[in-house]
Amino acid sequence: MRNKLIHAFLLLTTALCLTASPVLGQTVKTVSVSEGKSYTDHVALAEDSRDTDLMVKFIFDEKKNTLTVSLLSYRRLFVFRESARYSQVVLGRRLLPDRLPYVADFDKHARFYLSKQLRRSLPVPRRKHIFRRWLEYDGIQPVPSDYHMVNDYIEQQFDIQGKRTSVTVTLRDIFLLDGGENKTSCYTLSQGRDLNLIYKVSIVRNPCFGLDEEIDAARKACLEVKKAYQVFQKSCPGGKVSSEDALESFNKTRTYLLTRYVRRDEQLACPDLREAVQQYNHYVDSIGTLKCELQLPEDVSWDDGKPLDTKLLFTQTRQLDKAVARWLVSKDELERKDLVEQCQDIIKDVSAMIRQHKVSTPEEKQAVQAFNQAEHYFRKTCK
Repeated sequence: MRNKLIHAFLLLTTALCLTASPVLGQTVKTVSVSEGKSYTDHVALAEDSRDTDLMVKFIFDEKKNTLTVSLLSYRRLFVFRESARYSQVVLGRRLLPDRLPYVADFDKHARFYLSKQLRRSLPVPRRKHIFRRWLEYDGIQPVPSDYHMVNDYIEQQFDIQGKRTSVTVTLRDIFLLDGGENKTSCYTLSQGRDLNLIYKVSIVRNPCFGLDEEIDAARKACLEVKKAYQVFQKSCPGGKVSSEDALESFNKTRTYLLTRYVRRDEQLACPDLREAVQQYNHYVDSIGTLKCELQLPEDVSWDDGKPLDTKLLFTQTRQLDKAVARWLVSKDELERKDLVEQCQDIIKDVSAMIRQHKVSTPEEKQAVQAFNQAEHYFRKTCK
């Protein structure tokens, strides 16, 4: 009874050690790739010889949305494309390609053997040993390709699922393949091991990729609104007109342009698109704040008998608030200076408009009060 308990304990201990060993031998590396910028790593299969070094390379193709994993060495390579049990694919010391769980090309006269050193490195009982698939992965799907028993290098292309920016690739069993020289067809899996090397691959995507048409459209819209602004500016040369009809026409044109060219307030990751939209918004704001007034002495205050245009007054107040808001977030000194000048022009225009009318109705008083508050906020903020 005592011997049975000891035997059971030893079996349990061995099982726990076998279960824990892959975790203990696990290595994790964080890497980054982008279009035109690959990542290369050097891995040693053995510590006693440099000719066992491997080079692992990751290449990202943004247009195809693929990640390619390449494995290169000074010597030929062999990997299992799918996991296989030792007893299923090895007879004596001979590896039988026809018994692999996948189809691999090879010379029908070729023979493949496991070296004594490699066989001794495998855990016993060997027949139960599992040769692991050379690559494990998450977030990507392999592109079908032909498999070969003898490889000068190994390459696998993956389709990236969606627009993922992070995937995982794990290197497992890798073997060196000797022989095949002098036109012989005998190859030996000389050495190899389970690398258990995890690569956490960060994929850096171009925020402007696929937005060429949208960028072109934004730039065209910017040129269009720029031309509209320049024509509109010429309708009130020097900021003054000589008649009320001309001033009314100017204000109607402004309303039409602001209806046609709507400001784009959105967060854009692509720098090229963001720059085009910012320039577009700048011209839209300039249309809204462009000054124009009747050719009258500045100190004249008179009542033309017409009611105060409260709608225009509220519009100008909003334009003043928008210009101040833009001033707060802008880091461009020239743009901030331009915004301050726009605000001063709005204040000058509105002040002249108010002086020309008798403010009497509650709606007119409310419009004037709102403008006065906006003017006070501007003078307090934009110093």
